[in-house]
Amino acid sequence: NTELFQSINPLFIIILTPIIVFIFSFLRRRKKEPSTATKFGLALFISGLSALVMVFAIMSVNSVYLEKTSPYWLWGTYFVFTISELLLSPIGLSLVSKLAPARLTALMMGGWFLSTSIGGKIAGVMTSFWDDFTDKKIFFLILVASAFMGGILIFSRLKSLNKIVKDKTGSA
Repeated sequence: NTELFQSINPLFIIILTPIIVFIFSFLRRRKKEPSTATKFGLALFISGLSALVMVFAIMSVNSVYLEKTSPYWLWGTYFVFTISELLLSPIGLSLVSKLAPARLTALMMGGWFLSTSIGGKIAGVMTSFWDDFTDKKIFFLILVASAFMGGILIFSRLKSLNKIVKDKTGSA
């Protein structure tokens, strides 16, 4: 059962956090660390890749979906998604606290969590249509396309986003 795999994400958070911190510390020392906005864009692309892993998982079984696929596909999806989450969550919270006006910081942090919950609700609503998809790949390809479009949107506005962050915080 897939619900048995919900502990994979916390496991990967514990394992991958020091690795991600090391990578960005290494890049920072070399003056090559990507900007906060770039990390957001990368996080969206990587999130799309995690849904793409599920497309390959679906392709690994017959088109009637009578058999289950290997649980390693879930491990792979969680691995890729956790990398995305580690690029987005802590950086987003930090950015909100830095960019929000002092008197509105708590409200803006609440807005961050509200947007997360709205995303969860949208995912739940979309999941209610799972049975309507005869080709399950389409379901995950919609997630891939949505995440990639979000990443493209961020990268298309990267220069202005970096300027806003630099003007408010002194660093990108």
